[in-house]
Amino acid sequence: MESFEDFRKSGTFTVAAGTEVQGDLILKGSKTTLDLFSKDFFSTHDIQDGCILGVLHDRTKVSLINCITTQGPGSGSRGGEHYHFSRVFPHFVIFGDEHITATDRKIANLSFHVDDAATLFYDFDAFGDVIDAGPHMARILDEESRRYGRDVTVGDHPMLFYFTGKYEIFKAETVLGTVTAEHRPSFTMPGPHGIKLDNKIFVNIAFKERATIDEAIAAIYTLLRFLEIIAGRPQAVLRLVFMIPGPEDSPRILNVYGSMLPSHDSDDTERTPHPADLPIQAARTPEYFASVLTTWLARDHEWRSARFRFSSAFSLQRRFNIDRLVGAANMFDILPALAVPADVPLTEGLKEAKRVCREVFEALPSSPERDSVLNALDRLGRASLKHKALKHKIRARAKLILDRIPSRFPELGLVIDEAVNCRNHFVHGSKAKMDYTVEFDQVIFFTEALEFIFAASDLIECGWDIEQWSKQDSAMSHPFDRFRLDYELRLKDLKRALVAAKPSEAPPTVP
Repeated sequence: MESFEDFRKSGTFTVAAGTEVQGDLILKGSKTTLDLFSKDFFSTHDIQDGCILGVLHDRTKVSLINCITTQGPGSGSRGGEHYHFSRVFPHFVIFGDEHITATDRKIANLSFHVDDAATLFYDFDAFGDVIDAGPHMARILDEESRRYGRDVTVGDHPMLFYFTGKYEIFKAETVLGTVTAEHRPSFTMPGPHGIKLDNKIFVNIAFKERATIDEAIAAIYTLLRFLEIIAGRPQAVLRLVFMIPGPEDSPRILNVYGSMLPSHDSDDTERTPHPADLPIQAARTPEYFASVLTTWLARDHEWRSARFRFSSAFSLQRRFNIDRLVGAANMFDILPALAVPADVPLTEGLKEAKRVCREVFEALPSSPERDSVLNALDRLGRASLKHKALKHKIRARAKLILDRIPSRFPELGLVIDEAVNCRNHFVHGSKAKMDYTVEFDQVIFFTEALEFIFAASDLIECGWDIEQWSKQDSAMSHPFDRFRLDYELRLKDLKRALVAAKPSEAPPTVP
């Protein structure tokens, strides 16, 4: 996290009641460590609630949360002096003027900044400049001259820059609490060196009731799963603060370092999302964005397992493999029951075949094989039947898209069927429709189709206007746009691959 780069400080840490030891704290992502030393024996294997509280030498109070011992306790000696040591990995390190433990229900608000915040909340008109600043400057400086008792001369080409003062970008009342995004500009005092103004956009949650650390972190992860869909790529948390009530209701700020919070190294080849490509533009349509977010969060409890599976796959971005395809298909099998049709309609022919088969197998002696077939016949037509039902589940989700923009994705049913056929080959060993190692572009196409159907149908049910999105221009910086604009070419290539994989129907040559 950007505000803790190259952090290394020492202090005194309490590892048990009445046991204080010296330690060095180094913040380095997943390699974060607290190295503890004492001339007396101590143990870090039974830390209460996994928390170590300390005071750094600059008197900052530090709380280490969810600590795991990675080395020791051990002992050594040097120059005839004996010492004991231990090394601990904390999942969270929290700095401030007050300690907090994992069980404390203190957090009233939190704020965090992500790397694509300026794109996600592209409030273009919040900052600007005045082209013809002369008339305005004369009036402003006249007032300033009277205030400070000195004349300020306006030159031939004055410049005027501004911030509108509108801090809040959107506001949503959600199951998590009040969620907002806001500008937080900072500036240097003007002088002969000039003037500088920077801005960061923070996402905030004001909880309905005070939260624990685990509850606060869970809320952040939930919001990140939504924001990454809108941005089109994972979001790294660059800054995080908790706010807890202080004396006379003045909040106390706790700066949070997450050793395992989402982060990623920038790739020079990775394209930054363009604001115009986003499925929803929060600053342009704040009420619309807030409405979709509110609905999306309201049903996250039931959708969490499937959405988590999607998020894990989506984080891979342009890296594809067979496991990602399998996971993309399996997302639909763990959707909530109400998200897919309970039954699959059977034709009259299938109903009759089911009846006849049942009579035949019921007449046989009981055996595991006979009972297995009867159970399969019972499931025929129900959404829980795996191979065929998976296709029906995905088709049902795709129907939400096709009902609104049918011409954008012609023959999407074919793509779905072939994606499931491909998945079944790698999961169940069913016959391959083509050589997927040679035609790996089709595996990528299947994966992207399944992930798009999953996320887009979810957003549609939350109020997303996919029809309006399908008409917008694109710089193809978002995966949704790349899939939409390349779809027909890739469908054509899929048909080519299917035809090429068919055995020749010509009679064999007789020698």
